[in-house]
Amino acid sequence: MTAPDASPHAHERAPRPWAALTGLIAALAILLGASSTVAADQPVTHFDAADAPQISVIGDSTLSAVRWYADYGPLERFNFVFSAESCRRTIEQSCISREGYRSDNVVTAIRTLGDLGEVLVVMSGYNDPVSTIDEAIETVTDEAREQGVDHVVWLSLRTSDDVDYSDPQEQSSIETFREYNQQLFEAAETSDGYLQVADWAAYSFGASGWFEGDGVHLTPTGVDAVTLFISGIVDRVLAGENVSPAAAPWTILVPGAEGDPISEVQQALIDSGVDVPGGADGVFGYDTMASVAEYQRDRGDLQVTGAVDMATARALGVYEDPDAVDTVAPSAAVTETPAAAAVAPVAEPDAVPQPLDTGDDGIPRSLLIIGVSVAALALAVVLRRRSVVARRADRRRARVHPATSPHRSVADLRRSGELPITRSGTRSHGERSVNV
Repeated sequence: MTAPDASPHAHERAPRPWAALTGLIAALAILLGASSTVAADQPVTHFDAADAPQISVIGDSTLSAVRWYADYGPLERFNFVFSAESCRRTIEQSCISREGYRSDNVVTAIRTLGDLGEVLVVMSGYNDPVSTIDEAIETVTDEAREQGVDHVVWLSLRTSDDVDYSDPQEQSSIETFREYNQQLFEAAETSDGYLQVADWAAYSFGASGWFEGDGVHLTPTGVDAVTLFISGIVDRVLAGENVSPAAAPWTILVPGAEGDPISEVQQALIDSGVDVPGGADGVFGYDTMASVAEYQRDRGDLQVTGAVDMATARALGVYEDPDAVDTVAPSAAVTETPAAAAVAPVAEPDAVPQPLDTGDDGIPRSLLIIGVSVAALALAVVLRRRSVVARRADRRRARVHPATSPHRSVADLRRSGELPITRSGTRSHGERSVNV
């Protein structure tokens, strides 16, 4: 196995508060070539697994900790090529990584890594703008076919409440990741088993100890989890199984959701005689929530929550059960958050209008619940906004620092001849020199 970037901290299991510092130390060891003969931006290869199948694993910074800690775990049961790079994008030019260089994007890596084996595993998308998602999925799939890969397995992106990440140019966010997952599931459904989705989002739900504070980058414990997850998924795919989860029959819609399903709900509310401020604009805001609650209250046979659950969607006519859907078990396709929770259809009793439940002051309890919900959501928005402002302040230096600038790094300038190449104070590593 070629481990170009193993660090002396490779198998330490640091407590979570020190995980970021340990990762930084590991990255510095990579840059200084602590135990390597190949540069950090080169793939890791492992061909010591005798007659085991060969696979390839390509990812962005959400997978790079496997390389930083040089801990490939059960992946070593396979022969593999492994390439994970910080700030990597799927089809667009990658941004400059924390390690000071601009890596190839995923498609270029597919074209240049050589024999990719039977299964290509992709863990990418966190740095992609929403406008390129569809093209990225299609291009990766087409290129893998060209390279003779039997199956592409793409890990779903995390979208649970602990995710607080956007790429250095702030082109992506948790909403982008939700859109990515939706398009991944749709593409997999029409690929006849060639593209499959490994539901990392559902598998890692609630496992906050696997991730750094942004909810996507791995701690040492997370490295163990993801290598175990990928190896198990590959076993199933090689055995002929399709690992893509079934599509959820309905997704609960709550404030913050956007898109065509919201427009359909808003139009259905309008058609039913309920006023929707702003019309069918495709944005689920607090006004839409109040309109949904009004509709639910007027119907009398729906739970008054302001969220569009399956029963409300049925009543509005925006969801129709497929044949025998009532016998289907709940889907595990998306289980991270209330906004993306898969809801299993259930048999409903005959509708019996119920009188409004009021308190001692005569105010309907449903209105009190809505008021408390609105207040809680407003507080959450304020707190999240403060968090975003703090993160942007922390990133201000990173956006202009040469090592992490989205434009050109010191290495870029030296390669173009605009800055001299300093030879003094270098340490030789194979055919490369690394400034120390």
